[in-house]
Amino acid sequence: MQPFTTLLAFTTLLTAATAQYVGLNTSQEFNIRTCLKPNQPGKERFDNLWLVGHHSGAGQSDAVFEPTRTNVTDAGYLTPANQTTASGEALYNQMFNLGNPFPWQLEMMYNTAPYGAWEPVRIQAGGLDKGDEAEGWVFLNSTGLQYSGSGSGFNGWLVCEWWLQMPQLFYRVGAGLYNESAPTPSSCADVYLMPEYI
Repeated sequence: MQPFTTLLAFTTLLTAATAQYVGLNTSQEFNIRTCLKPNQPGKERFDNLWLVGHHSGAGQSDAVFEPTRTNVTDAGYLTPANQTTASGEALYNQMFNLGNPFPWQLEMMYNTAPYGAWEPVRIQAGGLDKGDEAEGWVFLNSTGLQYSGSGSGFNGWLVCEWWLQMPQLFYRVGAGLYNESAPTPSSCADVYLMPEYI
């Protein structure tokens, strides 16, 4: 085989092998945008919002949303968790660069409302200390950021206008646990969290 033909065949094979992973980039920073799930009339206000941390204490932030993407929109990135899903998919830690000398991490709160249908999500300084957080990791697929972990499980993302003067991020408690099929409150919407690479 000619060297050029060999190179062309190798390039074609490499392109075909990696084509399915084009949307997954675990090394580049991204902002997180909401995408409203279908069949939720009157909830368009929850679509195309940008995730930011809202200061709630020393090293603590609630995960909330702003209507516009700006230079202060939190830059997210993934770090390997050295864990995999049951199907072998790699899992990551969802980290954020907030301009500090230390990282911030997405944390799924657990048991803040025992037997509740959803729990809040926070962005905390440093790594997980596993106090009141659910242990787990994230991965990206065609519908954006997904959570995989123990504790309260995961049944999707929920954005609500409850505690703060801006939409706040919650997650639905996973299948097999209490209230897994609770209806979406009128002040909330079910969303996908989509990465928008910077």
